[in-house]
This record gives sequence, structure tokens and C-alpha cells, in this order.
Amino acid sequence: MGKKSTRENKNIYQISREYQGLTREKASDLMVGVSPARIEKIEYETLTPAPYDVVQMAEAYKRPDLCNYYCSHQCEIGEKYVPEIEIADLSSIILETIASLDEINPLTGRLIQITRDGKITDDEIKDFALISSKLDEISLAINALNLWVDKTAVEHKLNRELLALEKEKLKKK
Repeated sequence: MGKKSTRENKNIYQISREYQGLTREKASDLMVGVSPARIEKIEYETLTPAPYDVVQMAEAYKRPDLCNYYCSHQCEIGEKYVPEIEIADLSSIILETIASLDEINPLTGRLIQITRDGKITDDEIKDFALISSKLDEISLAINALNLWVDKTAVEHKLNRELLALEKEKLKKK
């Protein structure tokens, strides 16, 4: 059995592994193609993880949010386009989604006015920026809900296959 780390500045990958009570060796056994030495280098930040490493760690550590962390903090493209999503409880996510939808609803008419000519003029920028910001909030809420679903499914508290089946039925209607 490996010794317990006393290092102070642990990164999210080491914290996640240790939270599951895994040594690097045991964690490596749960992954395909990620050695204990590679895990150590990732944890000590002498090696930036590859997307494959992060997917393996996310599954082994039961932390699907590690993928979002990687994309929003360590991927050059993701840093620009992928916002960090905070894990929250379901009621908070739903309340945030409803609040965001309520805020955007009265703005939809203005959005149609702004975009109907296919361009956004300088006098429309202020309103468009507000609407775009509100749409970003809705997008974050949806992403938070999807992350909650992934995390809950990993914890075996949600039947992901049944959810996918029901969503597929709705697409066919």
C-alpha cells in the first residue's frame, strides 16, 4: 500500500484520486494505459495530461467534472470556448435555469428585431450584448444540469440508459 501524501499544493487530479481512497497503483489498475508514474507526473504538474488521461481519471475517480476542468483550464481551445461549470445540487440548477429563462423571455422580441436584417448595428450592440449574456447563463445552466446527470449516473443514482431511451422517444414525436 502506498504512503499518504502530505504535499500541500495538491491539484484537482490528486485530490480526486485521494478522495476515492486510491493509491496511484490502484488508480492505474482502474485505467487503461495510464501508469502510476504518469499519474504522479500529472499530479506533480511535470506533465500536462492528455484528454485520454483525463477521461480515464474521470471514470476511475467517479468525477465527470474533471473533463470540464481540463477543457476550461488546460486545453488551449477549451480555455477560450468552454466555461467552467460548477457542480451544484439539482434544485439550484433548476432554479437558475428557470430564472434565466424568465429573464430572456421578454427579450425575445428585441432579439428578433436586432437579427432580422442579418446584421447587428452599433445602436443594437448594447441590447444584443445583454441578450447574449442571458443566453450564456441559460447555456451554463443546461451544462450544469448535464454534468449533474453524469455525476448522478456515475454514483448509480440515475438510470442513464432509461433516460436516453425516453429522450430518444421524444425526438421521434
